[in-house]
This record gives sequence, C-alpha cells and structure tokens, in this order.
Amino acid sequence: MLVAGLTVATLAFVNIQASRFADRGLSSQLEHGRDLVRTAQATRFENLQLAGRAITSFPDLKALVTDTDAGTIRDWLLDFRQRFVTVDLLMVLNPSGAVVARTDAIDPGQIPDVDARWLQPALSSRGAAVGVLAPGETVYHAAVLPIEAGGTVFGFLVTGSRIDDQWARQLREEGRVELVLLGRTKVLGSTLRADTLPWRTRAQFEAAAAIDDSRELVVNGEHYRGLTLAPTDADGPLVVTMLSRDQAMAPYRRIQSGLLILGAIAVGIGVLGSALMARSITDPIGRLREGTRQVAAGNYEFLMDVNRRDELGELAASFNQMTEGLRERAEMTKFVSQSTVDMIHAHARTTSAGERRDVTVFFSDIRDFTERAERLRPEDAVALLNRCLSVQAALIKKFRGDVDKFVGDAVFAIFGGEDMTLNAIRCAVEIHRAMEHVEVGANGAPLTLGIGVVSGEVVLGSVGSAERLDYTALGSNVNLCWRLCSQAEACEILMNEGTYRRVADLIAADPVEPLSAKGFAAPVAAYRMRVQARA
Repeated sequence: MLVAGLTVATLAFVNIQASRFADRGLSSQLEHGRDLVRTAQATRFENLQLAGRAITSFPDLKALVTDTDAGTIRDWLLDFRQRFVTVDLLMVLNPSGAVVARTDAIDPGQIPDVDARWLQPALSSRGAAVGVLAPGETVYHAAVLPIEAGGTVFGFLVTGSRIDDQWARQLREEGRVELVLLGRTKVLGSTLRADTLPWRTRAQFEAAAAIDDSRELVVNGEHYRGLTLAPTDADGPLVVTMLSRDQAMAPYRRIQSGLLILGAIAVGIGVLGSALMARSITDPIGRLREGTRQVAAGNYEFLMDVNRRDELGELAASFNQMTEGLRERAEMTKFVSQSTVDMIHAHARTTSAGERRDVTVFFSDIRDFTERAERLRPEDAVALLNRCLSVQAALIKKFRGDVDKFVGDAVFAIFGGEDMTLNAIRCAVEIHRAMEHVEVGANGAPLTLGIGVVSGEVVLGSVGSAERLDYTALGSNVNLCWRLCSQAEACEILMNEGTYRRVADLIAADPVEPLSAKGFAAPVAAYRMRVQARA
C-alpha cells in the first residue's frame, strides 16, 4: 500500500507539474498569437492606405470619376487591380457616398451609415478612414480615401482586404496558433473545420464561453486553451486564438502511463523493493522533466545519465538520441535556406516536384573580391567574406527575404509576399550603405557591390540526385537577375522594366540603354538606381 501510495503521489506530482508547464507554455504562445493578430490588422490598414494613396494619385481616376459612366469606371478598377494592386476590393463612391462601381460585384449596392462612419472621418483628417466594411456577404478590412484635386473632392476610393479562411491560415503560419474569426452572423474565417465549431456567431461564443479572458474551450471533443481579441468595429470579427491542451499534455500522459506500470511492478516485489523502486522512478522523472524544460528552451546540449538497463534507462537513452537528433537538425538548418526548411515541413514525406511562383529575386556580387583575397592570408580572406555575407544576410532577413544560397562572394536571395519588390529594393539600398562600414583591415579600401533585382515568375522545386537535393528557384528571371547583377557597377542596383513598373511611384530610378544579356535574344530594358552614402 505504501508503494502504491507513493506511485499515486508521484503520478499526481508529475501531472500537476506537467499541467503547470503546459499551461505556461500555452499561455505564452497564445499571448504571442493575439499580439500578432493585432499587428497584422494594423499592418493591413497601413497597406490599404498606402495602396489607396497610390491609386488616388493617378490623374486618370479623377477624370474617370467626373467624365465617365459606372461601367467604364468598374472596368478601369478591375484592370488596375489585376495589374498593380494586391488588395481584394476596389470601390468608387460619389461625393455623397453612393457606390458608383466596385470590383467584387456588378450591382453597386450601398454602404450603411456611409457618411458618419466613413466619409466624414476621411474628410476631417484629409487622410483615410479605416475599419471593417461589410458591403455584402464578404467582410473586409477597408480604408476610405477622398479623390481630390485642388481642394475639390470628386468622390471617394475604398480599398479592402478580405477577412476569410485564407487570412486566418496566414496568421496561423506566423503565430503557430489556431484561429477562429467570428462575425455577427457567421464564421468569417477559421483554421479549424467550420462544421466542428460549437459557435457560429460572436453572440453564440460569448454566451457559451467563460466570462474571463483565459478560456477553456472544447471543439469536436478536443480541449483547447483560448484567448480572445475583441472586435474593433460593429461588423468586425471576434478573434479567438486557440491551442490544443490535449496535444500539449500528450507527452506527459505517456510518461504517466510508464510510471503507472513501473509502480504496479514495484508493488509486487514488496514493501522494501517498492520503496527503492519509487525512489528510482522519481529521480529520473525529475531529470526527464528538467530535460524537457531545457530542450523546450533550446538547450540541445542537455543529456540524461544512462546508467541502468530498465525502461527508464531506455527512455533516457531515447531522450538522449532525440536531443542529439534535434541538435544535428538545428545545426544543419544553418546550411540551407529558410525556404528549404519550409518546403521540408510542408512536404514531410515527399519531394517538391516544382511550382510556379511570382517572387522577386536578388543577386549581389562583391566587386574585385577575388583580387583582394589573393593579397590576404586564407583565414583573413574567409573572415572578411563572412563579415560581408553576414551583413547582407541580416538585412535580407530584416526585409522579409530568404537567402537561397551563397555562391563564392555572391548572394542569391528570394523575396515573397506583399511588398516583395519594394522590400528587395530597400534591402539592396541598405546593403550598399552597410558595406561602407564593414571592417576590411588596415589600409583596405571599402568593399562595394553590384546588385540585380528582378520580379516575376520562377519555378521553385527540388533539384539534384536521390542522395543530394537543393530546393531553389529556376527560370529565365533568375538568369536575367544574375546578368543584371554582373553588369551593375559599384553602388548600383539594376532592375528590369517589369520590376521598375511595380514600384515606379515609390522609387527614383533612371532608364539605361537596353542591355545585352547572355541567353536573351533581344536587348533587355533596364533601370538603374545609384545609392549614395548617408550624410
């Protein structure tokens, strides 16, 4: 009975400690996920305002609003959105707030409470009114800006991005939490199956969930911890961030099962043997608990003592093997690009056959580095190159790019997502300026680079043999980017015409004579940016 009591006490202790550890981890991750949603909403509103200002600056729009019919305006909006804008909704209102044309429907419809909610705030600030707009079945994050010239308002432009499952999935990829976006009348977006949710509206959730901010939720029989983010508008979503408590506790449940078996064996041996067995169990469990904490904190150097031949010894050996594998994987990720790591996670047991993606590719090359390296000791040359590559890699990551590979003293990077072209160019400018401050040694001249930037479609996939694969980008745009990089002079950025057109309103670049590029039959139209040092 004593051994049984000790076993039960040990199980209870492990359960309490595991619950506390799991709850702390879940709470921290949920807080991070909720903060990420706030940041993502603010970023969306900023991007919508930026897109709106770019569109309202077009003289063609003012002329269309004043001199053409609704069908012509809608055709112009559809064409503009297809070619230049990444928002989901464009809408033009007349000065009184009536809908003239919109890209998501032929019937103009109307916006409720348009004057007080949207027009007056937009006019009073001479900027933009932002919030949640529900002009039909679809709900949007929206920004409303006046279309004006010389102090006269000709109408208003609405830019919007959908609040839906796709946005919820994007937030989950960044925050690693499940999300449910509940509207007034329906589920706007969810990373869980909508038919498994016990609530369909904000009111149903508030009626069913606990009153406090830290919620215990049950979806399809699985227990979750959740946090909520209140809606900012009457039509806005109630955001519920969730993490499975059952999955977080699963490893500890398996440990408890093992302990229960060992306790039963100890009872059969006798009182003395049971006491010794209980002690032999609690010590390794405490060590294992410490090990799980260390590994969760990223310390892969933690090892358990393997000095016994029973189940706990096997568990310790398995734990050490797991830790060794995690340490090796962590080291190996330094030698591959983030896109390769993401591909491996997405295709856990398969190899990517290739996909076409619209991205911005970036090549940089240090000018005259080979000649400089020949005058240095090998270790000094490698150290100098690593300093240069580290500066570039840090800036590429800062501007949401991914280093695909280092080729000698050249860097190949890929930018994706919203504002990828502008991010790549801003990154190139910062790299040029940062190179002026790279330590090159006594009497060494500052290093300079040439940079090429090209936006367009590439093929992303795994290439190589069965034993050695490389996940990379291929295609004519990659080749063109390298050719532009090789022809760029020091402190220059060369981009093709398609890239320039995407950011023409946001940068200053000069056209150059069409360039002859190997592999391209006709000369390539290009634009040049010269980067000056900061004053």
